[in-house]
Amino acid sequence: MPEQISDLAIIGGGFAGAVTAIKLLRAVAAEGGQAPLAIRIIESRADVGRGIAYSTDNEEHIVNGPAQMFGLYPEEPSHLADWLAANAARHGWTPPPGVSFPDAFPPRRLYGTYVQEELKQALRDAGPAASLEFIRGRALDLRSADHGYDVVLEDGRRLAASRVVLALGLFRNAGESFLTAEQRQALGARYIDDIWSAQAWQGADRDRDILIVGSSLTALDAALNAERAGFTGSFHALSRRGLLVQPRRQVAPWPPLFDGQRLPGTLREVLQATRAARRALNAAGGDWQQLPPAIRPHVPALWDKANNADRKRFLRHIRPFWEISLHRAGPESGKKLDGIIAQGRLNRLTGRIRALRPAGDKVAVDWTQRGQDAVRTLLVDRVANAAGYEFDWLRIDDPLVRNLLSRKLVRPHATGFGIDADPATGAVLADGLRQPGSLFAVGHPLRGAVWESNSIAEQVAGAGNTALALAAALQTADTL
Repeated sequence: MPEQISDLAIIGGGFAGAVTAIKLLRAVAAEGGQAPLAIRIIESRADVGRGIAYSTDNEEHIVNGPAQMFGLYPEEPSHLADWLAANAARHGWTPPPGVSFPDAFPPRRLYGTYVQEELKQALRDAGPAASLEFIRGRALDLRSADHGYDVVLEDGRRLAASRVVLALGLFRNAGESFLTAEQRQALGARYIDDIWSAQAWQGADRDRDILIVGSSLTALDAALNAERAGFTGSFHALSRRGLLVQPRRQVAPWPPLFDGQRLPGTLREVLQATRAARRALNAAGGDWQQLPPAIRPHVPALWDKANNADRKRFLRHIRPFWEISLHRAGPESGKKLDGIIAQGRLNRLTGRIRALRPAGDKVAVDWTQRGQDAVRTLLVDRVANAAGYEFDWLRIDDPLVRNLLSRKLVRPHATGFGIDADPATGAVLADGLRQPGSLFAVGHPLRGAVWESNSIAEQVAGAGNTALALAAALQTADTL
């Protein structure tokens, strides 16, 4: 039988789940903290608030934006910088010489600590009527019930909740079609799927060649872990378009591209305006990195205004260029990448893998160059999968995702990214929903509904909006 019914179960205790709890607890505190509130966070990892991104212990894995952009409270822009000034030293970190706390790019490990401490503070501020319980376990199923929902865990436990937030985080791209489970097993330690695991890189100091599948920020994380393990050989970065992660430069946004009251109505018009701005920028001797921050504030409205045909065109043709432009490496990480390139240790390959197979103590990588059919073979000592993440819920191999779909509690978004939901609140839209306002999603599951829902600023804003909707729903329930 289910245990005591909680007001809210948050499935996923990474960044998005933790911030949703913080925002809801702060909303309760703002109302005087008198109403009872019982929250459970269900997370398979030992730590809440870290997820994949902030669990790394490599100090060179830094956030990809300055502290002044990464605070949890938009109404307090200096919050993270102030927290770092007061707490970073006791956690073993100080900014590089000459860099102020607002302009610093702290290690992701430390940022995860910031989130954890803010969660504890929010619980204290919410008063004795609020409770927060961490449940270590893996959710496999979600079932509708008279009281709301039962969350079924891998060990058989059933947790009852009136409302549920899906904060499922990222699902790794497990290796595409070039690698079966048997082939992966045959490669053993020569194939790294968890590129953030320090243990996975043991022995890399004896390697001469490492293939990294992908060339984005995740690929840079892999290279930095290899370097930490003592690797001094050559990296081979293979991606479909050959787009390499770019170092972030702190530049002012280009003068406004769009009038927020008269936004372009089609993708074609957006591209025309962007190309015109790029020409003007070049003529003025500016930096192309001034364009992404000029466009980004308008992305939610542009995405909401676009039809699904234009959204799919963007995903098919523009997405890789947008993401490599927006999601850039922090200064210290960028310098490391520049050093690897300057040493002639980076070989960029454009194409796709056809097969991986053991070849003595090496890995034979069969691949085809973009636009060609001839199969080439590259011999390397190790392969690291940094190919990114899967957002198509129909292709995600996870029991909870499969059960949510089969029970029709969620439906895939029309773009093929994430699930359908109200962009303003994160309320899930699906035919099988028990009642409106009882099932929500935050962060990565909303990628199709809110394009940049994977980014920190958008996750913080989305969690805040969801928390307000939850607080209103809970208050309504209390008055019935």
